[in-house]
Amino acid sequence: MRISKRDLKFLLALVGLLAFLALYFLVAQRYQSKTDSVRASVSVLEPQVAELEGYHQNLTTYEQGILNYQQSISDGLKAYPARMENEDFLVYLLDMESRTGLTMRSVSFDAPTVLLQFPCEVVHDGQTVTADVTAYRIGTVMTGELNYPQLKNAIEHLYDSRQRTALDSLSVSYNAETGGLTATFSVAKYLLDWDGAPYSPAAMPRTSLSTSDLFGTT
Repeated sequence: MRISKRDLKFLLALVGLLAFLALYFLVAQRYQSKTDSVRASVSVLEPQVAELEGYHQNLTTYEQGILNYQQSISDGLKAYPARMENEDFLVYLLDMESRTGLTMRSVSFDAPTVLLQFPCEVVHDGQTVTADVTAYRIGTVMTGELNYPQLKNAIEHLYDSRQRTALDSLSVSYNAETGGLTATFSVAKYLLDWDGAPYSPAAMPRTSLSTSDLFGTT
């Protein structure tokens, strides 16, 4: 059987067309499969994208909330000194004595006690950083002589302190010799210390170290 040149060209063109169509459908099928996969992924991601868009729309609110939170932490830390020596505590008691009119007779100090350790954002060298903070408790027992109004003033002074101060216990007895009261205060202060925490020693009050008449003979 002889095939004319024209028929041969036609058959070759037909074979080429069939090969092209087969390749097209193969590629189209793979493309459609990938398209369906991408659409499925997009449908899964759409709720997450919508959620992220909502977060972005409220970004300013969140940033302001973070600033407010950092400020509240900074303000709260001011109530807790980073360090307090016994002489600092003594200055506080001397100030209470001066303001309330009581007369201190004895003072004793407890060793600092570690209460808790935790990470916290603090300001160091003008920057907000996360530091390992240690919470301490220091205590003192002070005995003094006073009257009832002075006792009330002393209690108010303790609770009005800018630094975190607690009156753990108080015992009061009548002093028959003076006609006044003898009170024993158990007072605690709480500290938050970290590496690089600022410390400012309390200013000691000016006192006279000598007298011209030691035994009061004049």
